Amino acid sequence: MPSRKPDTPRLRKASNLQYSVSASKQEVTLYSGDAQSLLRHYNFTSAAIYKIGINLRKLGFPEEKVQETERLVYDEILKPLQDDLSKEIARLQTQFGDLHVAEFTKPFKDTAEIQYPRAKLLLKLLVDFDQLLFRVDQLWHAEMIGDAEKLRLIEGFRNRLIESEKHIERVAREAVQLARKQQEDAEVEAGLKAMAADAASPETAESSPKTTGRRGRKAAETVSEPEKSKEDQGKDVNPAVIEATDGEKTPTFSPFQMQ
Repeated sequence: MPSRKPDTPRLRKASNLQYSVSASKQEVTLYSGDAQSLLRHYNFTSAAIYKIGINLRKLGFPEEKVQETERLVYDEILKPLQDDLSKEIARLQTQFGDLHVAEFTKPFKDTAEIQYPRAKLLLKLLVDFDQLLFRVDQLWHAEMIGDAEKLRLIEGFRNRLIESEKHIERVAREAVQLARKQQEDAEVEAGLKAMAADAASPETAESSPKTTGRRGRKAAETVSEPEKSKEDQGKDVNPAVIEATDGEKTPTFSPFQMQ
């Protein structure tokens, strides 16, 4: 079986959607393959923060809960990662200065169509990560850092980016599921209240006979029979014996009677 060719890195295009949406545009260049490989994560995480900011509110999720979810994503997940990336780039700049001794074979250039404004933060993380990798590879080719230091910097930040993006996607998914459940519960509760209000309405009580339940149905199906006249009282009776004229009781004839 032939090996599957890896997908070409790409940015999700808002213009590819079936319906029209607003989107700002930003030119993006990613030099390193490690940064390019994270484009798929960027696309999915952009959709996740859109769900948090827009879909949760559309589903009627309480505003304080939406803001709490946003604080978790932006303040506790993204901000520490952005701060650490910026600090590491500044450290390399201060320690080694600018170097440009190696070229990248397949730089990726494209235009990002940003549908959700705060997705720019995700894109900045990806671009800053690529800038860090650019500097690390220049230092490595200049033999100013070794293999172990190169892998430590690249793998450390790459794993943090992937884990952070997965964390955000998980937070968005769980929040949307909770919002939908609360919406369904609210609809059920509203329906039950409406049914209770209808049942308690005087007009409904007067116009509808109470035939619910086994006792109610049995009472509705039971009709009192009129009292039979003396002439009709014996018509439906199949007596086991017939009164003889002399007052003795004579058994009725039965074809199954032994001869």
